[in-house]
Amino acid sequence: MKKNNIGKDLIKLNLVLVFGATVIGNIVVGYFIGKLFDWLFNTDKLFMIIFLFFGALSGIYNGIRQLLKEVEKIEKHEK
Repeated sequence: MKKNNIGKDLIKLNLVLVFGATVIGNIVVGYFIGKLFDWLFNTDKLFMIIFLFFGALSGIYNGIRQLLKEVEKIEKHEK
């Protein structure tokens, strides 16, 4: 009985870690794209701020979408 609970807890932990990695990954990519555009167009942190914002938005969107997909899989498996 304890093994089953540990497995479920690990699945929940995995969902949280994947969500965090997705959000942070998108923010990092947005940062580097913004830095590249700032370097190309000789602007001072304008594109970095814009792409950090878009990276955060896309990270949260993709993270929530991924969480919902995984929850749907778990619910199908439990039925």
